[in-house]
Amino acid sequence: MIEIRIESKNENIMSFRINNHALIGREAILAGDAYDMVCNSVSVLSQSVVIGLDEVLKLNVNYEIRDGYLALDLNGFTQEEIEQSQVLLRTFEKSIESTILSLDEMFGSKKRREYITLIKEEV
Repeated sequence: MIEIRIESKNENIMSFRINNHALIGREAILAGDAYDMVCNSVSVLSQSVVIGLDEVLKLNVNYEIRDGYLALDLNGFTQEEIEQSQVLLRTFEKSIESTILSLDEMFGSKKRREYITLIKEEV
């Protein structure tokens, strides 16, 4: 299951971390399109934030990416840079929430939780 953790401070998103795949091994093969849809959606949305912050806003964002993992952290950024980042980060958050709502409608929330979960924390 994909776990997305978004951490905010003073109403600003400061970091997010994505762990795992929607399913693994044989489960992924059996789920087919559902697995592809969830993983692709999360990958596209999260990598778009990194590209936007890094290449469009030129903020030299701190991130780590590897198979089944992406983490982004704004600690050390100026307040102005944090504020600039919020449009992309809030759009990411709302897009993930929308994806989850769509999956809930398609599979039901109990089944969707086998694929993806979102945790929001104030730090």
